[in-house]
Amino acid sequence: MPAASDELEAARLRIYALQDGAMRAQALAFCLWSGLFERLSGGPSTPEELGLAPRVAPALLAFLASQGLVEGDAQGRFHATPAARAFLVRSSPRFAGGRSLLFQGFHERIGRLGEALASGRPLAEAGQAAMFGGFDEEDQRWFAEGMLANAIAGAERLLCEVDFAPFRRLLDVGGSSGGYTLALLEAHPLLEATIFDLPDVRALAEERIAALGPGDRCRFVAGSFFEDPLPRGHDVALLGNILHDWETPECRRILAACQEALDPGGTIVVVEPMLAEDLTGPDHASVSGLTMALLGGENRTQSRIGELLEEAGFGDVWRSAIGEQNSVVTARKPGGDC
Repeated sequence: MPAASDELEAARLRIYALQDGAMRAQALAFCLWSGLFERLSGGPSTPEELGLAPRVAPALLAFLASQGLVEGDAQGRFHATPAARAFLVRSSPRFAGGRSLLFQGFHERIGRLGEALASGRPLAEAGQAAMFGGFDEEDQRWFAEGMLANAIAGAERLLCEVDFAPFRRLLDVGGSSGGYTLALLEAHPLLEATIFDLPDVRALAEERIAALGPGDRCRFVAGSFFEDPLPRGHDVALLGNILHDWETPECRRILAACQEALDPGGTIVVVEPMLAEDLTGPDHASVSGLTMALLGGENRTQSRIGELLEEAGFGDVWRSAIGEQNSVVTARKPGGDC
């Protein structure tokens, strides 16, 4: 068969995968909710030992195997792959399943994405504030776990892109449960940090701080960056997956607060999914941008992030290469010895 036909056939199957994406997401969420990956990690097990109904077990296990998440043996038993054990078992330090549970939390809203794309507006005029305001305690934990999964992976790239060694006091604005902060503290023993986020996040953040042991080098301060002044006395501020949650007026308020709080000469670091300047991707950033279209906010290009930083009074804007998940833009507040 001609190569062009092979390419078209592959494209057709990619389109099929797009069309049934909701089924894939819901199946994965079920596996996480039910603890299936924990059972699969306990050793080779039959579908019956896994607690799966006979009618659905073949399709579910075949789906997980096709995604590289389970493997079977000649005895008809299944076990989790290294990828599933690393990213989908709750006890793993690299657990990324929180993102799946996060999306499950607003599954009904996803069904209305077409309305948001047609109107150009989020479902609620208050944008993401409407979603956050409606979270109960369990929703807050879902959201924190979802953000933690992003931050753990994002911190690895950030440490490669930005040298935090010259800094002594980090302000993690909207830092949730500390995924970025705790990784930066581990990599830089002389760095101290303040995580600033809503009161509902405090318990999970302090739980992780205690578990990972940075001691008195890390503290949590409760507040809202729209209502409360940011803590002062920091030479670097981090906005990890923050600006894309909000529309331009709110971004300007957040950046103004950071500019006010940072020490003279301090650096601001923005890390989040960013679009290529020619709008050709990347894949994760573009799909994440659809989520922003639904809930409020916007995934932007690096140049647009730089413009917002300059409008807020920052200078010396620097941009990383576009990343598959996140990209980085930094800038500096005037003053100081720099």
